[in-house]
Amino acid sequence: MLKLATKFIPVRHAFETAWRTGFRYAEFWLDGTLLDDWESIAQTALDFPLDYALHFPNRSNLNDEQLANCVRLYETLQCQAMVIHAPMRERYGGVLLGLKPDIVLAVENHKLTPAAFDEWADSNTYLTLDVEHVWKFTLEDGPFDGLIDTVQTFVNRHGDKLRHVHMPGYVPGFGEHRPMYCSRDKVFAVLSMLQKVDYRGLVVSEINAEYQNELDLRMDRLLFDRWRETVAQTTAE
Repeated sequence: MLKLATKFIPVRHAFETAWRTGFRYAEFWLDGTLLDDWESIAQTALDFPLDYALHFPNRSNLNDEQLANCVRLYETLQCQAMVIHAPMRERYGGVLLGLKPDIVLAVENHKLTPAAFDEWADSNTYLTLDVEHVWKFTLEDGPFDGLIDTVQTFVNRHGDKLRHVHMPGYVPGFGEHRPMYCSRDKVFAVLSMLQKVDYRGLVVSEINAEYQNELDLRMDRLLFDRWRETVAQTTAE
């Protein structure tokens, strides 16, 4: 069964809110300052029975100790993957792999043309699929059916490389990183695609800080539960 996660800055109240609202998986947003304090973050994280993934800092100028701390946090929390943007993978990937050769660096798609999207999928060992980025940037807010076709083709061709999925509730004409329940049809369609290929990574409700509250998180959790009920009913029939 698929695993729904939330994403937050790793401070205690965010862990508490995630747990209260029914999330059992989480992805951390990180930067250099947070990595300086990795031991405190790890201790807080271990207070909660959650499974974790990390998002490598999006900005450069990290020092050697911060890179080592990132790997230490990954190892201590037994993370499933480390999401990383392509420029950071190019700059720091060799160091990270030198520190931990089996680390799962799942490169995320960002502002890619259709041709660059295919190249990204072909050229990286592990992938993070951001569905919002596909619709907004690669397809330039094109029709819903085109999004579904693109994601289905990607999953069919590269499902074996997929380790992580970002799926906020994006709809063209509205802002980024909204809750999943804002785009129910898209979420249900993509979840079903992932289920069919036995995807084992996290599906992340990647939402802005303004939505990281009990109401919006519960709504996303309920949406996911409703999808599971629909799958169960279909299977029973």
